[in-house]
Amino acid sequence: MTTVEKFQTDVQRCIKHTRAENKGKYNSQKACQDITSLFLRQTTVPGSLPSSLAEYWQRTYIDNSANPQEEPTAQNIERLCALLSFLEDSHEFEDALTTEDFHMLGELVNYEAEDLPLEQLQAMMAIVVSKGAL
Repeated sequence: MTTVEKFQTDVQRCIKHTRAENKGKYNSQKACQDITSLFLRQTTVPGSLPSSLAEYWQRTYIDNSANPQEEPTAQNIERLCALLSFLEDSHEFEDALTTEDFHMLGELVNYEAEDLPLEQLQAMMAIVVSKGAL
Protein backbone atom coordinates (compact mmCIF):
# COMPACT_ATOMS: atom_id res chain seq x y z
CA MET A 1 0.00 0.00 0.00
CA THR A 2 1.41 3.38 -0.99
CA THR A 3 1.49 6.45 1.23
CA VAL A 4 -1.34 8.03 -0.76
CA GLU A 5 -3.47 4.86 -0.64
CA LYS A 6 -2.94 4.70 3.12
CA PHE A 7 -3.96 8.34 3.38
CA GLN A 8 -7.14 7.64 1.43
CA THR A 9 -7.98 4.76 3.77
CA ASP A 10 -7.25 6.93 6.80
CA VAL A 11 -9.57 9.63 5.42
CA GLN A 12 -12.41 7.08 5.30
CA ARG A 13 -11.67 6.09 8.90
CA CYS A 14 -11.65 9.74 9.89
CA ILE A 15 -15.09 10.27 8.35
CA LYS A 16 -16.49 7.22 10.17
CA HIS A 17 -14.91 8.40 13.43
CA THR A 18 -16.44 11.87 13.05
CA ARG A 19 -19.86 10.35 12.52
CA ALA A 20 -19.45 8.05 15.53
CA GLU A 21 -18.35 10.94 17.77
CA ASN A 22 -21.57 12.79 16.94
CA LYS A 23 -23.94 9.90 17.67
CA GLY A 24 -24.47 9.04 14.03
CA LYS A 25 -24.85 12.61 12.78
CA TYR A 26 -22.25 13.69 10.27
CA ASN A 27 -20.39 16.94 10.93
CA SER A 28 -18.77 17.76 7.59
CA GLN A 29 -16.92 20.80 8.90
CA LYS A 30 -15.22 18.77 11.64
CA ALA A 31 -14.49 15.94 9.21
CA CYS A 32 -12.80 18.33 6.77
CA GLN A 33 -10.74 19.89 9.58
CA ASP A 34 -9.64 16.45 10.76
CA ILE A 35 -8.82 15.37 7.20
CA THR A 36 -6.78 18.53 6.64
CA SER A 37 -4.82 17.81 9.83
CA LEU A 38 -4.24 14.26 8.63
CA PHE A 39 -3.02 15.60 5.28
CA LEU A 40 -0.52 17.90 7.00
CA ARG A 41 0.81 15.06 9.17
CA GLN A 42 1.13 12.71 6.20
CA THR A 43 3.34 14.80 3.95
CA THR A 44 7.10 14.90 4.14
CA VAL A 45 7.42 18.28 2.43
CA PRO A 46 8.78 20.99 4.74
CA GLY A 47 7.62 24.57 4.95
CA SER A 48 4.17 25.98 4.43
CA LEU A 49 3.42 24.54 0.97
CA PRO A 50 1.36 21.63 2.40
CA SER A 51 -0.74 24.12 4.40
CA SER A 52 -1.22 26.25 1.30
CA LEU A 53 -2.40 23.23 -0.69
CA ALA A 54 -4.78 22.16 2.07
CA GLU A 55 -6.18 25.69 2.22
CA TYR A 56 -6.57 25.73 -1.57
CA TRP A 57 -8.46 22.41 -1.43
CA GLN A 58 -10.73 23.69 1.36
CA ARG A 59 -11.43 27.03 -0.31
CA THR A 60 -11.86 25.71 -3.85
CA TYR A 61 -13.72 22.44 -3.36
CA ILE A 62 -15.25 22.33 0.09
CA ASP A 63 -16.29 25.92 0.80
CA ASN A 64 -17.78 26.30 -2.70
CA SER A 65 -19.67 23.01 -2.65
CA ALA A 66 -23.34 22.92 -3.59
CA ASN A 67 -23.84 20.41 -0.72
CA PRO A 68 -21.40 21.42 2.04
CA GLN A 69 -23.06 19.10 4.56
CA GLU A 70 -21.98 16.12 2.41
CA GLU A 71 -18.33 17.10 2.09
CA PRO A 72 -15.87 15.78 1.44
CA THR A 73 -17.29 13.84 -1.46
CA ALA A 74 -15.38 10.92 -2.96
CA GLN A 75 -14.26 13.20 -5.80
CA ASN A 76 -12.92 15.81 -3.37
CA ILE A 77 -11.13 13.13 -1.36
CA GLU A 78 -9.47 12.02 -4.59
CA ARG A 79 -8.45 15.63 -5.24
CA LEU A 80 -6.82 15.85 -1.83
CA CYS A 81 -5.10 12.51 -2.48
CA ALA A 82 -3.85 13.97 -5.77
CA LEU A 83 -2.44 16.98 -3.90
CA LEU A 84 -0.64 14.66 -1.49
CA SER A 85 0.60 12.64 -4.45
CA PHE A 86 1.90 15.84 -6.03
CA LEU A 87 3.79 16.71 -2.85
CA GLU A 88 5.22 13.22 -2.52
CA ASP A 89 6.04 12.83 -6.24
CA SER A 90 4.08 9.59 -6.52
CA HIS A 91 1.90 10.44 -9.58
CA GLU A 92 -1.26 8.87 -8.15
CA PHE A 93 -4.72 10.38 -8.65
CA GLU A 94 -3.31 13.04 -11.03
CA ASP A 95 -6.43 12.78 -13.19
CA ALA A 96 -8.48 14.14 -10.29
CA LEU A 97 -6.87 17.58 -10.76
CA THR A 98 -7.81 20.07 -13.44
CA THR A 99 -5.56 22.28 -15.54
CA GLU A 100 -6.60 25.17 -13.27
CA ASP A 101 -5.45 23.13 -10.28
CA PHE A 102 -2.05 22.58 -11.87
CA HIS A 103 -1.76 26.31 -12.64
CA MET A 104 -2.46 27.05 -8.98
CA LEU A 105 0.02 24.37 -7.88
CA GLY A 106 2.65 26.06 -10.03
CA GLU A 107 1.90 29.45 -8.45
CA LEU A 108 1.99 28.03 -4.93
CA VAL A 109 5.23 26.13 -5.54
CA ASN A 110 6.83 29.27 -6.99
CA TYR A 111 5.73 31.25 -3.96
CA GLU A 112 7.08 28.65 -1.51
CA ALA A 113 10.18 27.71 -3.56
CA GLU A 114 12.77 29.13 -1.18
CA ASP A 115 11.58 26.84 1.63
CA LEU A 116 11.73 23.65 -0.45
CA PRO A 117 14.66 21.31 -0.92
CA LEU A 118 15.92 21.59 -4.49
CA GLU A 119 15.14 17.97 -5.35
CA GLN A 120 11.50 18.31 -4.25
CA LEU A 121 11.16 21.67 -5.99
CA GLN A 122 12.46 20.21 -9.26
CA ALA A 123 10.12 17.22 -9.05
CA MET A 124 7.07 19.42 -8.41
CA MET A 125 7.94 21.86 -11.18
CA ALA A 126 8.51 18.98 -13.59
CA ILE A 127 4.94 17.80 -12.92
CA VAL A 128 3.54 21.31 -13.39
CA VAL A 129 5.44 21.72 -16.67
CA SER A 130 4.39 18.25 -17.90
CA LYS A 131 0.75 19.27 -17.37
CA GLY A 132 1.27 22.42 -19.44
CA ALA A 133 0.50 24.64 -16.49
CA LEU A 134 3.55 26.87 -16.54
